[in-house]
Amino acid sequence: MTTAAVNYLQRDASLPDMGSSGLGPRTMTARDVDAVMACDDVAALGQMSAYSRSYFATAGGIVFGAVGAVAGILIGRRHLAVVSAALAGASTLVTIEARRRARQWDAVVQARLTALALNHD
Repeated sequence: MTTAAVNYLQRDASLPDMGSSGLGPRTMTARDVDAVMACDDVAALGQMSAYSRSYFATAGGIVFGAVGAVAGILIGRRHLAVVSAALAGASTLVTIEARRRARQWDAVVQARLTALALNHD
């Protein structure tokens, strides 16, 4: 678990754990949405939002795969180029899925922060 995840959970243990992995946050459930919408701790919600926005999954694999593919072509190693291109493609798909899930988490957090701001007046 990363430090950011621990921080928001330490501030408000009733908040759900998004999980932490290179594959991104876990899939959000209705129970998770209810827990976030019940939270009144703006600081914890802010930390949770920051954590959800920090997911970039295996983006390094995209760069390494693309560079490896180009290098493989330039040095005439077709096998290296094909494997590297496959790595880049797989990393891209994982990153897209991780960002999709993270955006769902952040959307709910932002909705709760907006509701708290509107009710604060």
